[in-house]
Amino acid sequence: MGSMEQNIVNVPLIDADQESLRDYGVMISEEVYSPGLAIPFYRGSVEEGQNLDFVYTGKAVVRTARISHRSPVVTWLERHLHMSQIFVGLGSSPFVMVLAKPNHLAGGYVPDLADVMAFRIPAGHGVMIHPGTWHDFPMAFDGKPVTVLTMNSDEVVTALASAKAADEMDAGDVYKIDIERRTGKVLRVPF
Repeated sequence: MGSMEQNIVNVPLIDADQESLRDYGVMISEEVYSPGLAIPFYRGSVEEGQNLDFVYTGKAVVRTARISHRSPVVTWLERHLHMSQIFVGLGSSPFVMVLAKPNHLAGGYVPDLADVMAFRIPAGHGVMIHPGTWHDFPMAFDGKPVTVLTMNSDEVVTALASAKAADEMDAGDVYKIDIERRTGKVLRVPF
């Protein structure tokens, strides 16, 4: 039992905000992102923000997914080097994003477990992760299902949907790994 407990890494669960997410991505909130875009229509009633730095290859896709309660164990982390993915929670329930800082420029093929954080994203908010940010698919936080709007690339969605089984993969800008297999550690979000 002692050695099993040594293999468990409790991922810190923190509230997401612009500062806490800085190294992982950009918070999408009620605040206008980089306000001041000069569009002359509706002045005085619309505050225009600059474009988000959403990048992808091929065709952009926007879809939704309904997330329900699942195990607090994080089996998979993946990254996309040619895309900044966006996740926005719709409705009145928060969600959790497990993220690790990008490390591909330093030649990393597994995330640095010291950089893994679980960010509680408030209801009606979201995150745009930087290219290369390790992530798991969003998790429901308070036991209530949440619908998440995702902005992605067709290349990534096609690669994931074409997988024959849940296993590691390196295809179509998806590099997905089994954390325990690669690190010997079990990541757990302490809800």
